[in-house]
Amino acid sequence: MERSLPPRKLDSLLKPFAAVRAGLNTAFKSARSGMPLPDGLTSAGTTRTARQQRRNGYLNQYLRYFPERLAEAKWMDGCRITGLERLHAARQNGRPVVLAFCHFGPFFLLRSWLRAAGIPAAILVGGKPEHRSKLTQLFYRFVPFPEVPTVFYLDRLRDATAFLTAGNPLLIAIDDDSGKQMELPFSEGWTFRMATGAVRLAVRHQAELISCTIIDEGCWRFRIELGRPVPREFLTSESDWTCAGEHLLGEMIPHFRAHPEQCARTLIGCLRKNSAAAAPDVTRMVD
Repeated sequence: MERSLPPRKLDSLLKPFAAVRAGLNTAFKSARSGMPLPDGLTSAGTTRTARQQRRNGYLNQYLRYFPERLAEAKWMDGCRITGLERLHAARQNGRPVVLAFCHFGPFFLLRSWLRAAGIPAAILVGGKPEHRSKLTQLFYRFVPFPEVPTVFYLDRLRDATAFLTAGNPLLIAIDDDSGKQMELPFSEGWTFRMATGAVRLAVRHQAELISCTIIDEGCWRFRIELGRPVPREFLTSESDWTCAGEHLLGEMIPHFRAHPEQCARTLIGCLRKNSAAAAPDVTRMVD
């Protein structure tokens, strides 16, 4: 069906199945249920809106089943990438690139769309290879650049750094709860707990550190935003790394505020409400 139908018709055909699944999945809970959020991340959501978001999420999952097809013109026309010249410039200058992302929008499609655009990106994740389903591992073989790994696990960090220093972009989540963390100001009365892995890798390997955000615009149309690279003076062993973290967060927050419904629970879980006593100290490192 994917080969014979344009994306819009395929979307219309699969939408009822995704809608049924969204309606039946009553176990799904909104990340915002019963918890306060910073101004700008709250939305007047309804049950219908939440169900539509779940439906769109299930529709986006279908794209994982044919990653090699996303490079076709009919699919690439539905994915705009802003700031791609920054990534190309870094690679042309022989500089490694770390792409920092959050669990926002259809983040699981980031590496597939980047590969479809000719960028052999991979992702660093926690866990071990055997924890991934056989089906997922099978689909990894059909992405563009199949000879280039698509995923690295923390227990094989040496392979990931070799991949990075060879000039390939490496995607790393900054809203992960593993490893060292730092707390950054998010908005008045709120902080964001950020994993430092992306910053530390960029410092260690003198890599460009660029924010990477994907936005779901509906009907299988997406936008990937590659932010301004973190200034080099923020990425030295002597610098205050919170400056690098604040730069990354500053590039992403406007997208969070524009599309609060696309903030995943992992991202929401990094937000902390300041107590009066803790408010002055919001950039401390956390082990």
